[in-house]
Amino acid sequence: MKRNADATRNQLFDAASRLFREYGYAETSHADISAESGIGRTTFYEHFSSKEDLLVQLVQRDLPEFIDEILAEIQPDLPPDTRLRELTVRFVEFVGVDHLGLILHTEVPRLSPDAQRAIAGSHQALSTEVMEIYRSGVTDGVFVEMPGRVVGRLIQETMMAGGRAVMDLPEPKQYVHEIADATATFLVNGLRS
Repeated sequence: MKRNADATRNQLFDAASRLFREYGYAETSHADISAESGIGRTTFYEHFSSKEDLLVQLVQRDLPEFIDEILAEIQPDLPPDTRLRELTVRFVEFVGVDHLGLILHTEVPRLSPDAQRAIAGSHQALSTEVMEIYRSGVTDGVFVEMPGRVVGRLIQETMMAGGRAVMDLPEPKQYVHEIADATATFLVNGLRS
């Protein structure tokens, strides 16, 4: 029974991902997702309480794995400034051109506070790694010391600004590397001691 439930949920997730990518989250209804997946609306509600619930669970399913992949690509023995630079580039590329990154950036602010908190929990590994890199850079004398809450917010907002700059372009994939690199340079240079 669990296997069938998992298969049904995955069908709904896959259908939602396709529709969100093509039409956007706001323009996609739970009825659209049900029709796209070939699964009835009643069955949709057996698995999710709403479209928002589906989005939260989709993010909780996919984002941690994506973050783990990004973090695994960055060599832990690199200097902190190089590690932060590489992480920033990858994050800006994700936010700017990946459909899940686009949804997170554009839709999360419109979701309920409970949904926002649930999604924020999916970013925890990224937040932890960013702060570990920063603290390592402070210890090594590479980065200036600032209060953790301030520096965490500055790093997050800088990365998101880079992603927004990419998203706002008519051809985001054409300029993503240039903008990601410029964002990483700005961030790392701004943190140098």
